[in-house]
Amino acid sequence: MNLLEVRNLNMQYASPLGLVNAVDDISFDLSKGQAIGIVGESGSGKTSMSLALMRLLPKNATGYSGSIRLDGLETMTLSNDDFRRQVRWNKMSMVFQGAINSLNPVIRVGDQIAEPLSTVSAMNNKARRDRVINLLDLVGLPTDIGQRYPHELSGGMKQRVMIAMALVLEPQLVILDEPTSALDVSVQAQIMNLLKDLKRNLGISFIFITHDIALASDLCDLIAVMYAGEIADLSSSEDIFYTPKHPYSI
Repeated sequence: MNLLEVRNLNMQYASPLGLVNAVDDISFDLSKGQAIGIVGESGSGKTSMSLALMRLLPKNATGYSGSIRLDGLETMTLSNDDFRRQVRWNKMSMVFQGAINSLNPVIRVGDQIAEPLSTVSAMNNKARRDRVINLLDLVGLPTDIGQRYPHELSGGMKQRVMIAMALVLEPQLVILDEPTSALDVSVQAQIMNLLKDLKRNLGISFIFITHDIALASDLCDLIAVMYAGEIADLSSSEDIFYTPKHPYSI
């Protein structure tokens, strides 16, 4: 059964020189428990597509259209308030590129993880603290990390914190925007193993954005190659290497 069905998704950026097709008629499906890798060069539209899915549009975005059906819910017909309450972080969350820029430097890590729980009125302070402790354990961090500030953590620890933040409301789908790009090889391998464990044990679906097609194939069931805002090729992680459908995939 498909968790995510994207049909004819479009988004443009307005610029002094005219409109730029950042997301150009994109369509794909993702089943529950699957991961899809989105690969391509810088400027190909990978991050723009993820922002369109999350409805985190910059001020110069225009021409936002298409169909995004998440677990049977057509998100494009929701108001911004309904999307925020029903979808963002509840059903679909995102780990943004560059953990060091995504964490508030003056707020303790545990408080940042717990922040989305403030929308869940039934949770008291103890329940929120317990949830943070469980999440830190889930991503392989000691519980005292919650009392630290971001500058006290290594790059790999920051990335694990970002993953914990994305999981706090138990979404079915997590978008990962180049989550290992700033990490050395050994830490990169640890994060990839963590993602594979979450996919296997919790049945979470992932959209994994990266420049590294070999890295994507380690986690993902499907690979989509983006070029100039379009999906130029979409195949299984095996077929994309042996039977590419587009010259750009080679």
